[in-house]
Amino acid sequence: MSEFKYLFTPVEIGNTIIKNRILSTAHQTNHVLDGIPTDDLIAYHVTRARGGLGLIILEAGAVHSSGLLTTHTIAAFDPSIKEIYRKLIEKVSPYDTKVFAQLFHGGREIVSSNYRSAALAPSSIPSLRFGTMPRPMSFSEIQEVITGFAKSARNAKDGGLHGVEVCCSHGYLPAQFWSEQTNKRNDEYGGSFENRMRFIVETIQAIWQEVDEDFTVGIRMSSDEMTMDGLTIKDSIKIAEYLTDKVRVDFINITAGDSSTYAGSTHIVPPAPMKQAYLAPDSFKIRLEAAVPVFVGSRIVDPIQGEKIISSGRADMVGMTRATIVDPNMPNKAKNGEHQMINACIGCLQACIGHYHKDLPIGCVQNPQVGNEVFFERVLQQNNPSRKVLIIGAGPGGLEAAITADTMGYDVTVVDQSDRIGGSLNLMLHAPQRNEMASAMLDNYSRQLALTNIQLKLNTKLSPKEIEEFKADAIICAVGSRPYIPNVEGVMDERVILIDDLFKKNIFKKNEKAIVFDFKGDWAGLEATLYLAEKGCQVTLVTARLYIAEDVHQYLRNEYMKHLYAANIEMITHHDFGGISKDGIHMRNLFTHEKRLINADHVILAVGRIPNTELFETIKNMAPYVAQIGDCLAPRTIEEATLEGLTTVTQIEEQITNSLNLNI
Repeated sequence: MSEFKYLFTPVEIGNTIIKNRILSTAHQTNHVLDGIPTDDLIAYHVTRARGGLGLIILEAGAVHSSGLLTTHTIAAFDPSIKEIYRKLIEKVSPYDTKVFAQLFHGGREIVSSNYRSAALAPSSIPSLRFGTMPRPMSFSEIQEVITGFAKSARNAKDGGLHGVEVCCSHGYLPAQFWSEQTNKRNDEYGGSFENRMRFIVETIQAIWQEVDEDFTVGIRMSSDEMTMDGLTIKDSIKIAEYLTDKVRVDFINITAGDSSTYAGSTHIVPPAPMKQAYLAPDSFKIRLEAAVPVFVGSRIVDPIQGEKIISSGRADMVGMTRATIVDPNMPNKAKNGEHQMINACIGCLQACIGHYHKDLPIGCVQNPQVGNEVFFERVLQQNNPSRKVLIIGAGPGGLEAAITADTMGYDVTVVDQSDRIGGSLNLMLHAPQRNEMASAMLDNYSRQLALTNIQLKLNTKLSPKEIEEFKADAIICAVGSRPYIPNVEGVMDERVILIDDLFKKNIFKKNEKAIVFDFKGDWAGLEATLYLAEKGCQVTLVTARLYIAEDVHQYLRNEYMKHLYAANIEMITHHDFGGISKDGIHMRNLFTHEKRLINADHVILAVGRIPNTELFETIKNMAPYVAQIGDCLAPRTIEEATLEGLTTVTQIEEQITNSLNLNI
């Protein structure tokens, strides 16, 4: 029997009865073409409905052409969207999952477009993060956008959806109207609090005029914009109380943050190691004062957290979006008493929101099937002949390959010369800001391995002869990489420490000077810097990139920058490591080529990696199919390793067939 007494009880929100308290909040998939969702978007949501979600709130749907956040934004105002809604509802209905549309206008917040349209807003106040300067909306434009909200709600209703959510969060258009910082108008939509609230009040009134009373209409709002001069929980309580008194609001979906600033935007999708479920106190306050059902999300990654929030009355539903990205079956597993089988979100942001910001379809580092459910569901269910698969290396790529191969019915053996699984994850375990991510990923793989027939052999290094005698049908080489050592003067100086060795050393003393050379602008140099600062060292971070943490997702970069400034780190861009001489440590300017001297007690090099290709070159003809994946193919990120682990295994039959044909 399930240990969850409250999480899986039905709840009535407006006129919609939802089977449990778990929802997927609106999040972009980039599976939208010319404003219309694709079959991949439908398959993505159907997979999660099948997994037990109670409610899906679709990604932001623009209510007006001026509100298209990116070129991949749903055009909720387009009447042809109704056909897609009907198709989605038909496919999720067998699972009794309800679906709401999110109605959206970003105002001054425009991320990207093929043609940079004019940004509209209450007043000409710029967005600092995007560098957008909007123009004030005319009265007729305000009316046109309000009508767009209403017509978009009608499209949702006609398409068979169960409700809509008006997006007022993160400083988007409705919040731009109700904030004194962004609304400097002197007409009926500006000035007093009541006037600034007029836009959202009229919007919701217009929506109700277009839909029947049996529909459900709510809002999403930031309880705290988490930025300088932004709205606080006190402001949000006042807004929620006023709004629910003026118009019918069936629910309030609580989030945090503000899109227009770096610090505020972090809370749109908060990364690890930010505190989990940190908005529950805010949702409780708004639930008490507004007296309507409240949803809350933001790093609720475990159903036990959700159960506590619901049972304590802090919210009526919990947004567990990323938890169901990485594990679509999380709700069913929890309900069926299989909590130990749930794969947890690692909070890395690399392929969920990270792909969105790179204009790529949604993905997941820990679940590389995400965003391509149509293809992988078909491939992984096909019948395969019995094959012996040998995987060398138990890092993320090798483990993903092994678990995929086991799922497909192959006889799988994994060997690794280390005494533990995880590869580079074991290095991350010691990194201040990467510990949670590494720990969660290791736990996920450990649980998955326990449920397979995989033969795992640690402390094992196979010789080429032993590999050949194994008689594998397929060999996957996943043996990683090693630090690059630049060919410069003094690189073997005793002060030089490679990044792979840093966390093993306990030699650092308070007030010692340390300099970290960062080649890629990724986690390695940043973590080394913060680690040394925690040891009491005076640290200088030198990066060859255009700016600090250039290769890290922006929301995670925001957190790194906050910690770097708090630790009083000196940061230098556009320089690399030029060597060590009797005069000191050389930094080279990458534009002028001038050298600059600096003195330090320790020099840490995070200046790139070399793929371990030697084994592959030795064994590449020892089986019908031999492949290399992850860092030993080319040093990149964990996402590439896990994706290649998955895709390489799905290609085994095709590659073996091709190999046999070549040998005929």
